[in-house]
Amino acid sequence: MEKNKIIKTIYTLIILILFGIVFFIGMFFPSNLKVNSFKESTKISHAQKIIGSEANKEGVIPTLYISGSGGNVSPLNSLLGGIFPNIDPKNDCLTIQVNITNHDKLTVSGNINPDDKSPIIEFATVKGTDKGELYSRAIKVAIRYLVTHYNYTEINIVGFSSGGTGAIYYMIDNESNKSLPKVDKFISLDGEYNSEGQLQFGESLQSVIANGPILKTPMYRYIAKNYRKINPSTEIYFMEGNCNFYKQTDGAVSWADTFSIYHLLVENKNVVSMYLYPTKYSHGNIPKEPLVQNYIKKIIY
Repeated sequence: MEKNKIIKTIYTLIILILFGIVFFIGMFFPSNLKVNSFKESTKISHAQKIIGSEANKEGVIPTLYISGSGGNVSPLNSLLGGIFPNIDPKNDCLTIQVNITNHDKLTVSGNINPDDKSPIIEFATVKGTDKGELYSRAIKVAIRYLVTHYNYTEINIVGFSSGGTGAIYYMIDNESNKSLPKVDKFISLDGEYNSEGQLQFGESLQSVIANGPILKTPMYRYIAKNYRKINPSTEIYFMEGNCNFYKQTDGAVSWADTFSIYHLLVENKNVVSMYLYPTKYSHGNIPKEPLVQNYIKKIIY
């Protein structure tokens, strides 16, 4: 028994070393990252919100930051505060909340700078929402609002926790809808795609990444059945925090869960990257992690 425990520990170390190499390469040699001139993260606008069906300006691609099941955008404020230290999310971002328990009631606040080529939109729905189909519906309501008022034709998405689940469901459910903007890049921040499923007996993280999980929850099965509906030109980045080394989790979502659909999207011909990053933060505080903030800045801005 002791010998098996030692072998398991050594094997886990090897996996982490391999992820460390991927992390190092992604950090310093991001071959798959299409960085848009890597401009300084010093957004300052405090502009009035522009409402109206004016033509979308060429080259404007907003980023929709989707919060998790907490029901508010506080985690997103922490995330954006690290990416852009000089912005005030209440004044420099548009915040959209969709109440799925009250006929998808839409609440909008904040501002978008009309001269900004990469506007920031924060999104949340009601507390406790962790089902992909509910998130998908709410995200569609928010994006329809953006299309109606700003005529966006492309969009980036950052999905945190259950927000990542919702984003994947949204892309599956709506990719064929040409009235909605194309998703250019999607970043999964400690996202959940197999209902917090952990490694099973005889299973390794490496085998999950290559072939998918042994335990397949309804959430995973839905994605596995429909992943080919996702636009293969969408760039996808999976990020997962290494908070608990021995249990291979960020404190809530297992590594085997967040990386469970990696092989499906590779098969779909998407450009897909994985980042397992060292962190002292557990799941709920991951948006405060500087490594996370730096990655998102590189990928999108």
